[in-house]
Amino acid sequence: MAQVIRRSGDEVTVEVTVRLSGSLLEMEEAILEATNAVGCCATEEALGRFDTDGSPIRVGETKLTAR
Repeated sequence: MAQVIRRSGDEVTVEVTVRLSGSLLEMEEAILEATNAVGCCATEEALGRFDTDGSPIRVGETKLTAR
């Protein structure tokens, strides 16, 4: 329904398709689902920028790791 179609520096372009058919309530639900899908795409891109290579994080003298 929603997908990233372009990445440029600190910006992403997200494309969304919304089917407007049925009753007004059904259309509103479709719009809501599409809006949530756009948010999920943007959040996934944002989280990907903070993904690590697995190396420990150092805060002062403390070494933080996870398994």
